[in-house]
Amino acid sequence: MATYGIKDCANLQIFELATGKPFLYSDYANVSTNEWTSERVFATAKGSNAIAWDYNKAGTLTVELETFDLKWLAMLSGSDIVSGEKPIQRREVVFVEGGKTATIKGTPLEGSVQVVAVGSDLLEQIGEPLTEGSDSPSSSKEFTISGSTITFHSDAVVGAPYAVYYIENVSDVRSFTINANVFPKAFRIVGDIMIREKETGVDKFAQIEYFNARPQGNFTVTMSANEPTNLSIVFDLSPDKANNLAEYNFI
Repeated sequence: MATYGIKDCANLQIFELATGKPFLYSDYANVSTNEWTSERVFATAKGSNAIAWDYNKAGTLTVELETFDLKWLAMLSGSDIVSGEKPIQRREVVFVEGGKTATIKGTPLEGSVQVVAVGSDLLEQIGEPLTEGSDSPSSSKEFTISGSTITFHSDAVVGAPYAVYYIENVSDVRSFTINANVFPKAFRIVGDIMIREKETGVDKFAQIEYFNARPQGNFTVTMSANEPTNLSIVFDLSPDKANNLAEYNFI
């Protein structure tokens, strides 16, 4: 009987369990960990374990990624990714020009613009936001906007920085929603992996199928300036109609 070693992470084919439709394919995960557990109860004789009964076999599949398709996040939220136009919040820093105006890059939605003076670091807010006027600004506390052009009062200092907050409709936005009453659905997962025979050094193909895998709703997305985001997804494995949890095939 040959002996084998594994130094690889499974490539995953993921299908919606209810429809059988392909959901996503991953060949970029760093780690895939399959853990099996069961419980055992004993009858004792004179205080020592004498008879054992095993029950409640269960499993988990944990996938860890540092690069990932956005569908992984949608999967965890139980949501679908939708594409279309969405209102997006913007922030820009502008500087007062010679005509006491400044131009922002986007086209803001009416009534969404807020303007506030900032310090030399372009972060610290100075005073209260200016008030939007309907005509020419009547004081240094007002501004007006037409299209993407902001007009300041004549007292405004040329070169002075202001932060402009506004909402802009953006096309081709991909988004998903985390809803308090929606949870992840179940999937069928097929994992492809290469195993190496010790005696020959030859790589051979193996495939693992998980018949009913449902991702846990608990997940953390950490965004750090020092380390890449590590996304860890844990699937609870349930049996199929034949009471099978998984099947390992060595080819």
